[in-house]
Amino acid sequence: MAETIPSNESRNESKIIAALAGRDQIQIDLATKTVRFEGCKAFSELVIFNKNNYSKDPHQWPLPKGTTHAELLVKEFLLKLQGNWNLPYKHDEICHCRLVSTQTVLDAIAVGAHTPEVVSRWTTASTACGTCRPDVEKLIQFRLSDPNDPR
Repeated sequence: MAETIPSNESRNESKIIAALAGRDQIQIDLATKTVRFEGCKAFSELVIFNKNNYSKDPHQWPLPKGTTHAELLVKEFLLKLQGNWNLPYKHDEICHCRLVSTQTVLDAIAVGAHTPEVVSRWTTASTACGTCRPDVEKLIQFRLSDPNDPR
C-alpha cells in the first residue's frame, strides 16, 4: 500500500526503511512523502490502525509499547524517522567467532528472542567465547525498551 503524506521535514536520506528480511517492511520516501508497507496480517493491521486513528503522516504516530514483532518494527521505523534510532552496538558483525551479523541478532529479537539464551539458540551468537554476550544483552535491552522511559 502506498499513500502520500504532507511533511515539512527535510532530510538528506531519500528513504527510511524498517524491515524484517523476507517478512514485513515499512518505508517512507522522503522526497515524495510516500509511505509503503507490506507484511503479515498483524503488521499490516498495526500500520493501518495508526494511519486511521492518528494520521496518514507517521510523524504523528505514537511509539508502540509492546514487544510483538509488528510493534517492534513500527517502533524502529518511527525512531529512524525521528532520528532517534541509536543502536548501542555500531558494528555490522556482533559475533566474530560465529560470524553473526548485528542485523541477524536484531531480527531475532524482533521475532521473539528476548533473552540472551534464546538469541544464542536462534543465531549462534555468543555460543563460542562469549565475548559478545554483553553486546547481545545491550541490543535486547535497546530493542525492547521504551525510549521515553528515563530509567
